Amino acid sequence: MNQIDLKNKKILYIGSKSFNYDQFLVEKLENFGANVVFFQIDITSIYFRTIKKFGLPGINSYKNNFYNNMLLGKNYDYVLVRYGHQLSEEFLGKLRSANPNAKFINFHWDSITALYNYLHIIPYFDKVFSFDVKDCQTYREINYLPLFYLDCYGEFRKNDTDKLTNIDLLFIGSWRNQERYHLIKLTEEFCRQQGLHFYFYLHFSLLAQLDSIRREVIIAKQARYKTLSEKEILNLFARSNTIIDFPSSYQSGLTIRTFEALGAGKKLITTNKNILKEPFYNPEHISLMDVNEFNLDVDFIRNKPVSSIEESIGNYSIGNYISKLFQ
Repeated sequence: MNQIDLKNKKILYIGSKSFNYDQFLVEKLENFGANVVFFQIDITSIYFRTIKKFGLPGINSYKNNFYNNMLLGKNYDYVLVRYGHQLSEEFLGKLRSANPNAKFINFHWDSITALYNYLHIIPYFDKVFSFDVKDCQTYREINYLPLFYLDCYGEFRKNDTDKLTNIDLLFIGSWRNQERYHLIKLTEEFCRQQGLHFYFYLHFSLLAQLDSIRREVIIAKQARYKTLSEKEILNLFARSNTIIDFPSSYQSGLTIRTFEALGAGKKLITTNKNILKEPFYNPEHISLMDVNEFNLDVDFIRNKPVSSIEESIGNYSIGNYISKLFQ
């Protein structure tokens, strides 16, 4: 795909900095020549995140001051918003009035639910994208746009790391619910029986800890409280043969781990049936697992693919993702 020309374009980027992906997108936009002003919706202070999570007093005045600061900058060429369901229609109306010539773009990496509903802000954007297939099929205003992998994974793919592998199956993810942990334990037992080396890194955030205390959820002893850096993830990828992914059951979109695994040249096991419809699907590289009838394909894990998906997976780089947003 041809790279979009963003040289000297002024972009207001409103995001959340979750897992640093917004930071990587901002850096790539700047590499394309854009001048980016970033505002973080989910402010990182413990105070703000706590009052947002548990509905404590003070959130409205905190948010109003924060939003008003965004209106100080004017004459943007683009207003790019990831998520945005927290934004009021009043604020978006003011932002559009302050930037009448700007193109407004909204994109989402979560599915529409009762708690995460952005339908009310769609009219304020020129284009809206989502990674969720079902949402795009249900609402014609939402365009389907799968996620991406970072350049470091693409560079990793170009190097032969087979001789370094000593992990047959790798899982890296966050604590979502008991279902995910149950699948991890089933995988662990399966690999033990088959003589396979399974390694998993289950991250448990501070907010998840607070929420688990509130709901009296038992936390697994194996949960880790440190987020892995991209370098640490790549080091684990280098040692691994196959990556396994357990996406949330309520989401139909492919996770970013899907593209990181394939972008790095690793085989992938996933429970998301929608991957069968993607142009890069190849059964030598991707294995679909049924959550209801747990069973892993041992031959898939042990065998090396003969065919290549180099050309098709290359379309899902972070640079191509940005080009699709702005095209």
